[in-house]
Amino acid sequence: MQITIHIGFPKCASTSLQAYMADNDALFRAAGLLYPESHRLHTGYRHHGPLLAPDLDLAAAVDDIANEAQTHRCGHILLSTEEYTTNRTGRLAALTREFSKRFGPEAVSLLCLLRDPVAMLRSSYQQFVRAGLWGIHRDKFYNETDGSIEAYIEAFHKVRECHWFAYDDLLRAAMTGVTAGRLTVWDLDRISDLAGQLDHHFSLPGGQTALVKNIRVSMAKLHFLRLFQQEFGQKAYRRNRGPLIRKIDLPSQNWTEQMAIDKGLDLPEDVLHQRFPHMQDHKMHALAMDGPLAPCS
Repeated sequence: MQITIHIGFPKCASTSLQAYMADNDALFRAAGLLYPESHRLHTGYRHHGPLLAPDLDLAAAVDDIANEAQTHRCGHILLSTEEYTTNRTGRLAALTREFSKRFGPEAVSLLCLLRDPVAMLRSSYQQFVRAGLWGIHRDKFYNETDGSIEAYIEAFHKVRECHWFAYDDLLRAAMTGVTAGRLTVWDLDRISDLAGQLDHHFSLPGGQTALVKNIRVSMAKLHFLRLFQQEFGQKAYRRNRGPLIRKIDLPSQNWTEQMAIDKGLDLPEDVLHQRFPHMQDHKMHALAMDGPLAPCS
């Protein structure tokens, strides 16, 4: 039995991976790869976030997943939730220990996807405004800052004790106490076809559905969502978030890149590279972490 745990990063094609696996789970089970229904959301993103529940008996959860694999005669299990790169409660370490007890550390591997740091910043800031991310306290953020992307950079650094582009540091923090045989790191900027990459890596037949991607909101909508939270607070936003995102249509054709910068919704790429000249170094260091892991790392 082999177990692969896809751990993120957030905003790095996790939704696409999860949709592809869930939409084709019957086909892939027949090919020997199980994307477990046990402890998986069955609507929305269809990931294995329920494994992070603090009161969950992980030993029993591993039994559930292993039994499902045995029932379908699958020799490989794939679990996925990008929350493992943001969670700091030790749940990833605990889950890998449970699988290692049953199948051995060499049977357990981690999969991490990352992307260009500037694209990551823009995407993660948008996600933060829409629904929160990286454990940044949103009430405090909007009460104490102007809500800009600049403030998001500072808040991220304060909460995570490193910058958003420090993939290597973030990976090491996420993997504290992990018991696994290997870490695999993919650079999405070098992958033109994620479905094909997954098919090749897991020896799968080609799936029948297209990958699903998160829909990017316009700068006009992003500005509106930020203003709403600044004006009315998180309680009101949580209550109305669905209709605010889905049903309010704002024209965006008059928004320019400079307007987005002036409103604090974006920063120029050249400015980011000047301020943070080591962004790509951290990405390369993270990619270099691909390979076998030391015992009980």
